[in-house]
Amino acid sequence: MRMRAVKPPRWLEGIAERALPGGLSGRAALGDLAEEFQRRAVASRLRARMWYAAQTASIVAYRIFTGSGADSQDSGSDLLMDVRWAFRLILKHPGFALGVVAVLGTGLGANVAVYSVVDGTFRNTSWWEEPDRTLGVWPDRRWSFGMMELYRESQVTFRSLGGYAELAYAVRTPDGSSESVNGVAITPELFRELAVQPALGRALNDDDALLGVEPVAVISESLWRRSFGSDPAVLGSAVDISGTTARVVGIQGRASRAPGGRAEVWLPLVVDPREDDYFKEVNLKVVGVLADGVTFADAHDEVDAFNDYLARIFPNFFRADWDDGLVRVARADASQRRFISTPLLLLLGGTALLLLVTALNVGNLLLGRAIERRQELAVRAAIGAGRGRIVQQLLVEALVLTSLAVAVALWTGAVSAPWIAGLFVGEAVVRSSSVLSPSVLGFSAAAAATAWVVIAGVPVLHFLRAQRSGPTLKPHAGVAVQRSLVAVQAALATLLLVAATLLVATVGNLRNVSLGFDAGRLLTVELSPPEDRVADAMTARGLYDALVERVSSIPGVESVGLAGWLPLREQAPRAPANLESAPVDQAEAQGAPRNMVDPGFFDVLGLEAVEGRLLRSEDRERGVSAVVVNQTLAETLWPDVSAVGQRIAIDPHMWETYVPVVGVVPDIRSGDITGPPGPAMYVSLAESPARDVTLLVRTASGAGGIIPAVRHAVADVDPLVPVRSVTWMDDVVRAAYAVSWVIMGLLVVLAVLATALGAIGIYAALSQHVAANRKDIGVRLALGAAPNAVVGEVVRSGVRTAGIGIAVGSVVAAMSARVLESQLFGVSTLAPWAYATAALALCAAAVLAAWAPAARAGSLPPAEVLRGE
Repeated sequence: MRMRAVKPPRWLEGIAERALPGGLSGRAALGDLAEEFQRRAVASRLRARMWYAAQTASIVAYRIFTGSGADSQDSGSDLLMDVRWAFRLILKHPGFALGVVAVLGTGLGANVAVYSVVDGTFRNTSWWEEPDRTLGVWPDRRWSFGMMELYRESQVTFRSLGGYAELAYAVRTPDGSSESVNGVAITPELFRELAVQPALGRALNDDDALLGVEPVAVISESLWRRSFGSDPAVLGSAVDISGTTARVVGIQGRASRAPGGRAEVWLPLVVDPREDDYFKEVNLKVVGVLADGVTFADAHDEVDAFNDYLARIFPNFFRADWDDGLVRVARADASQRRFISTPLLLLLGGTALLLLVTALNVGNLLLGRAIERRQELAVRAAIGAGRGRIVQQLLVEALVLTSLAVAVALWTGAVSAPWIAGLFVGEAVVRSSSVLSPSVLGFSAAAAATAWVVIAGVPVLHFLRAQRSGPTLKPHAGVAVQRSLVAVQAALATLLLVAATLLVATVGNLRNVSLGFDAGRLLTVELSPPEDRVADAMTARGLYDALVERVSSIPGVESVGLAGWLPLREQAPRAPANLESAPVDQAEAQGAPRNMVDPGFFDVLGLEAVEGRLLRSEDRERGVSAVVVNQTLAETLWPDVSAVGQRIAIDPHMWETYVPVVGVVPDIRSGDITGPPGPAMYVSLAESPARDVTLLVRTASGAGGIIPAVRHAVADVDPLVPVRSVTWMDDVVRAAYAVSWVIMGLLVVLAVLATALGAIGIYAALSQHVAANRKDIGVRLALGAAPNAVVGEVVRSGVRTAGIGIAVGSVVAAMSARVLESQLFGVSTLAPWAYATAALALCAAAVLAAWAPAARAGSLPPAEVLRGE
């Protein structure tokens, strides 16, 4: 007995009929409403009536607010109707719509998040008022105060030129305690070129840098609020900074950025030409702002000429070609971020690939939906809807889904971008822009438009092809297109998987690099004693001895040493070497980093002499009295004889004053973790005191409780000795390859997402294949085909499709592997196992994705299939 058709309430139907456009389109819409009402009435007539009333109300509201009548046929009305229809489809198939929005939102969100980090790093972290014209001068070379002054007097290309040095200071707070803060000693001329100037008070001026004037300082707003309670009386008051009373003349604004990225105190850089180290290389960076009409090339040529000038006036220190390979000038911002630029751009390229995979995946899903809707679209065309009208409808449906995905992407980017930026530990220039900034919104719109073109283009092209082919185009043609899209997705996923696999191997190799010493349970404490604490060798020696003795007395401390540099974070300055057995001109002498250490340095690192002995306490008389060299330098300078007992001069000012080499120690890595250990020499720290020193503390355990005790110990010795940082050596080692670690982790995530999306594409394509071939599969099963054979055929079909993409992707990955070359260590870009790993992972994903539709095909009941057909 056939159930009688249930019709909507007649009065509601009449209202809807009057509100809808006239003609075939209005009647078609009314028929769709009635059909949906009848379907809903099977479950509940009351809910069906409520639904119909809501639809009628929305149609009436649409007519009232748009002013469109029953006969309105303008394009704006059509567009709004298409938008309404798109939302109706979303409500009709909420699971499908949510899946599409989630997938596309993930792909777009990854791009928004990474781009906001790239934008924040490349555009919004400039310390300078005119970043395009502000250049780092000779950024790969250490300067001396004397060299900077020589260049300032002769140069004509820069409107402003100055230098800065990053130091730590001990600031005495109102409660009598001392707080260690990061600071910058900077020439006032350069300070005035900073993008942010004091919000209260004034900037540093040229008179502040004159010898003998009252010391002044500018402090950050954060320090002002944290340590001085936002007291306005601080401005103009005297503050003790590392034992010097300085008057606070300005307070930098909240958004201040400065050299070093974390500075909270700015002091004028005072240069005294009478000092002994006036021409000694120090950790000084020189920056200039180009004058009007001067080009980058002009600045390059002028610095090149200055280098030649140095070689002429100081022939013993600078040979004619001494600066080969050094960068002359570079954008100051670029020099700050040059080690992070390539990894960030590589990551942005990875997210772009993920976006393509995502767009193709969504296009694949919409194509499957278009294949299912082919009868609906054919009916609409038959009752008068033109080809352009239906294409517009498909485009609008894709646009609505894309717009919803953009909202998800912006939220995802806002949450993820700061987190991603925070992963780059130790890279102060890495920051994230707001996702609502014009540049990020513009990028988001461009990425969304690109995705929309892809996801809308796939079903539109299929529809147009169907229109041209008419009834001769079968559903199988759409399935073939789906498989092509899946192959492209697999190719792109292969690119990401190969890159991620190579970076995983790189990080593994970096973690296994032999440092030459045990980094476990080793605490590093960076100090910046005030100048008067290291003004001469005797004073510095007393401070160093007191620090070592006091820290050694802490329970749980096994040994303590001092070094003028922190291994793996920075490289000691190079010094030339003159052999007594084979004297050479200073300009021709080979050199090596000259490491200033105390005798405890070797003990705390666990270094034993390969030959001879280590430095002793008595090896710190005035002048260099003993040298220890590493094995690489010993083999370089004395390849055929023992280095112990040889005499060598390493002080450029005493080129013929030879001191003995007393020992040879194993090589350790002190600079770049990826390069081989280079030559090195070690002399007593007390012979040449330094403002920056590092305490190396070997502890009985790696417990963090030792850190406060060390801080207190340093304060007990001298409260004016600021602690720049306290870090476990294991963290320093990890920081040496932190960028590779972060990029590896993020690329692995992108590769996993791309693989999952590829699997979804395979599942969708095979599901559509099973649906389109339902009758053929039923006939085969009815004729006796084994279900396992059907299952195997479907699975092989999925793997075959993925295999084509994997093959293409592997070739493209091999051709473009050079892009990754600079980021790899200890692994070849063409390592076969990396490509095999990517292929196996994708094949496994293809098998898993193909299994569900294959099992569905194998379990089809032949009788029911044939009866339905």
